Amino acid sequence: MTTDQAPPAARASDRGAATRSGLIEAAREVFTSAGYAQAGVTDIVALAGASVGSLYHHFSGKADLYLTLYDELTRELAEQTRLAVRQAHDAGISDPLQLFLAGAQRYLDGCIEQRELAAVFARGDGPPGFELIWRQRLAEWVTTIAEFFARGGEPLQDAVAIVMIGAMTLAVTEVSLAIDTARARSIADSVIQVLSRMEIPSS
Repeated sequence: MTTDQAPPAARASDRGAATRSGLIEAAREVFTSAGYAQAGVTDIVALAGASVGSLYHHFSGKADLYLTLYDELTRELAEQTRLAVRQAHDAGISDPLQLFLAGAQRYLDGCIEQRELAAVFARGDGPPGFELIWRQRLAEWVTTIAEFFARGGEPLQDAVAIVMIGAMTLAVTEVSLAIDTARARSIADSVIQVLSRMEIPSS
């Protein structure tokens, strides 16, 4: 059965998915160029070639689009980080700190590769409640990193985990807001060098 011969429900589903994807891409472009606060729903739908009604069919509003983009970026960066750690482990690296650094390096690399989008979330003009979501994600990272070191046989003090994640959070912000790629790369490399010198005391 060809696409033209597909059942009406399937065609409608495909159109809905295409509309949703188009709205997300348009929101990304508008947020990147204008920032969240200055972005308008009408700007987004015009760029997507959609209607205001279709936007509210797929999303609850501008804030929902913003959070969707944030979720997609953080999910992609997390997947890249896990892959980098897995590759380092497969290459024979077993030291928890070195594995963490491999993941941290890849995370920052991903931020540099998507620096314009990452800057959207680093500017601080997101929707109400976004700061709470940001803190919750950080808390999850602290727990994950502590458990990661514990599995490696080297329990990590909460204070050390907080320092490492705090350094990464500031690094992500600075990398995202850097004036150019060269400056972003310099910041990322310097942060990794500093973290590599940390001594990890046992609990």
